[in-house]
Formats: sequence, structure tokens, C-alpha cells
Amino acid sequence: MKSGFYLFLLCFLMFACSGQDAGEEKSLKYELPTYNLTDWVKADLACEEIRNADDGDPLAVVYLRLLEQQYLLDTVYTCSVIAPQMYTSYGIPRDALSACGGWWAGRGNFYYALQEGDSVTVMQAAPLQGDSLGFQYKFLKLIPISDSLTELTADSVNFE
Repeated sequence: MKSGFYLFLLCFLMFACSGQDAGEEKSLKYELPTYNLTDWVKADLACEEIRNADDGDPLAVVYLRLLEQQYLLDTVYTCSVIAPQMYTSYGIPRDALSACGGWWAGRGNFYYALQEGDSVTVMQAAPLQGDSLGFQYKFLKLIPISDSLTELTADSVNFE
């Protein structure tokens, strides 16, 4: 009997404390989430081999893929993508979007892409194999994400 009384009291308090008049409409405010364009942008450095090392004079092309666009960055002897676990070995920041590079005949070329606001910055290092200073990256190219998005949407929208 006591539990029935407490249940009745609990229901009474819930309805009494709702504070809503019978004629008052309840409005819900729903705000659309804001999306930051740079949170979902993916930028990948990639290498394309033109001639392999077996030919004696290797040649590869380094480019950046950003929002279905490709930007040519450099022509090098050899190149491969660097795994994120190896970034510290090459002096690449942990928050780099991607990295690539390679050694050939005592020289190397290494690259990484880094998001900075609404742009992607590509950095480059070209150390000698015997260099004790390690990797000293310098600015190579700045690519605005909004430019890539404009090109992408202009090409993909049908105006008919």
C-alpha cells in the first residue's frame, strides 16, 4: 500500500512541476550543426613511377590529391608513401596529413602535407645521406582548399 502511495505522489509531482499551461504551445529549437570544411578534407601525397631503378636512371612524379584534384609538385628519382608510424624518423610532424619521399644515389627528396586553416601547405626537404643535420623542411606550395572545392563543384553541377 505504501508503494502505491509513493507512486501516486511521484506522478502527481511530475505533472504539477511541468509548468506548461494547457493553451501554451511548446516550441523546440533545432540548430543545424556547423561543419568546418577542413575537418573532412583529405589530402594525400602520392608518387607515380615513370621509370624504375632497374633502368639505371629512375624517375618519379610527386603530386598532391586534394578533393578529387591532382596538383603536380615535383619530379624526383624515386619516391614512396611514408607511413604515419615513420613520421618521427623523417622529421615529419605528427599532425601531417600525408608524407612521401625516397633516396637515390646518396640524395633524397621528402615531402609532407599539413593543413593550415583553409589551406594545405606542402613542405619539402632534400638532405644528403651523410648530412648530420637531419631533415630541414622548407615551404614548397600552398593550396587553398576553397579553390579545390570551387573547381570540384563547378565541374560536378549540371546547369541544364
